[in-house]
Amino acid sequence: MGAVSIEFSSVGVSPVQISAAVQIQIKELSGGFLSSLGPRPLGLIFEHAALSRFGILVVAVDSEDGTVVGYVLGATNTGSFYKDFLRHHWAVALRHFVPRLISVERMRKAVETLLYPLRGGKAAHGAPPAAELLDLAVTREMHGSGVAQGLFMAFVAECRLVGVEELNIPTTAGLDRAHRFYEKMGAVRESRVEVHKGEDAFVYRYSLTRSA
Repeated sequence: MGAVSIEFSSVGVSPVQISAAVQIQIKELSGGFLSSLGPRPLGLIFEHAALSRFGILVVAVDSEDGTVVGYVLGATNTGSFYKDFLRHHWAVALRHFVPRLISVERMRKAVETLLYPLRGGKAAHGAPPAAELLDLAVTREMHGSGVAQGLFMAFVAECRLVGVEELNIPTTAGLDRAHRFYEKMGAVRESRVEVHKGEDAFVYRYSLTRSA
């Protein structure tokens, strides 16, 4: 593969780019709870991240043809992000989410996801930071190209703009590739939590002040 010029953007992310990011999530992170919700509910979450003052969505775009090749999704305050989402989109969310949450298992996972910011990731030296990197994915063709690192640093830059000093990165316990990536970027494993029943996750902490 020849050299590819990539642009990282968090401003003016278009509906087409959001849809492309959703498809990357579904394809590359197919085993996750969010992927199981389907394109439309995921699109609502991604759109809210792009517009909410508590959300961050950065897309990686091939400057040659405009193709979205990766994204990073997070929140400057995860609890406030979910509350803000429900406050502004409860009617639409009800219409699109409820059919996907018919099973008891999915309903339980949805509740656990909403409650996680209130109970998860507490470290020995105090409560966890409110900011979190929730999701980062690139297309398979871009693995090892540096796009993931660019997305991570773009996310950190967005956090700095609003005064975030630390952020949490929850990752499923079995995702060794993701663990190595975040450790390479300077994150430190803080704790092990059970976000969903029977499914452990590691919580990494990244200090923006130390990296600066």
